[in-house]
Amino acid sequence: MNLFKRDAVSRARLFLEMARTCTVEQRDEYEACLEASIVFGRAALHRLKSKFDKHANWKGWWNSVLGNESVEFFRGQRNYIVKEGPAKVGQVIRVGVRTERAEEHYYFESADVPATTTVEKHLNQIEHLVLEAQERFTGKRE
Repeated sequence: MNLFKRDAVSRARLFLEMARTCTVEQRDEYEACLEASIVFGRAALHRLKSKFDKHANWKGWWNSVLGNESVEFFRGQRNYIVKEGPAKVGQVIRVGVRTERAEEHYYFESADVPATTTVEKHLNQIEHLVLEAQERFTGKRE
């Protein structure tokens, strides 16, 4: 990864990895870490705006990414978490099947795709956008 340890994407990844280590007995911790990852994923875009919105080409670039699936995922999920309540995530109840990891019980897309996998997929796209914006508006990857 080409980003600094204290940037928003790195923090989002840290919380995502923490979520992945949670056991079934640590569901509250899992949910908190998953939500923190989402909040930091969205913060990465907020920080880009704060840093580059005075640039002459910012508005055009920003408008070009607004329909991006990952931008919309983080925007919608983060807004819900911050303004309304816990993440809108599906849960799987397994009867007669013992599982170790909390992530096996939560999903966004479908029951066979863990929520952490979905967040990581979108986070990868956000990281790409952050690096693209840095290069576009500063001429280098910071």
